[in-house]
Amino acid sequence: MMPWRKRLLVAAVVGAALALLGAGGAAAARGHAAVGVAIAALTIVAGLWALQAYWVGWDPLGGSLRAGRRDRREIALTFDDGPGPDTPAVLDALDAARARATFFVLGSSAEARPDLVREMARRGHLVGTHGYSHRKLHLASPETVEREVERGITAVRACGVEPAPFLRAPHGFKGPILSRVLKRRGIRLVGWTRGVWDTERPGAEAIVERACARMRGGEILLLHDGCGSYGTDPRRDQTAAAVPAIVRRWREAGYELVGIDALEP
Repeated sequence: MMPWRKRLLVAAVVGAALALLGAGGAAAARGHAAVGVAIAALTIVAGLWALQAYWVGWDPLGGSLRAGRRDRREIALTFDDGPGPDTPAVLDALDAARARATFFVLGSSAEARPDLVREMARRGHLVGTHGYSHRKLHLASPETVEREVERGITAVRACGVEPAPFLRAPHGFKGPILSRVLKRRGIRLVGWTRGVWDTERPGAEAIVERACARMRGGEILLLHDGCGSYGTDPRRDQTAAAVPAIVRRWREAGYELVGIDALEP
């Protein structure tokens, strides 16, 4: 379930767009057709840009992996923002469940805990990148986007691990600059179909229920083994505790857990 703050933001944005369209219509009705058309056109352009930047499932530019095939009984577990203090517990839980996952590693966190990045790879998990500092990239300059992507890759390589050619944008925010930077490097942007919102720390049972509701093939589950946002609780022990039940319930329903590299679009 989306946090109430984000639901309010979405409602506010939709309300503002409707108000602007209404203003354009009112202007046209008063005989100012050009003004009305201009307001409507700008609102539509801004709306399409906002969809591209903020909605993970919307990507008219193409190239991103947003879901697997719905007709295949495969899903992917993914973890963002690590490595962190609870990454060992997450890795142990995945080991115990004999499950493979994909970790989108922050460069700054990799520098702080290189041994855990190596351990992710050693245990057979896919290691992708998540930028360097968790900075939002949809409004960043080309130079900043290049630097964040390059520093994230370099940090993982410095751990002795070659990162897989997959990147998840911090917060999922994306834009044309990021798409161009990744295309030049042969890196694929990865989204998700289901944000579990485990960073809210709702309890392991709630995390399991969110991760396992409405099962279908091709799902990409977003969980966290670290913390990339200041001012939020960095503990991910509830996520680690939820992993065994998440894996068990998907498998009991007949699904295979695969890495992002094996998830067919």
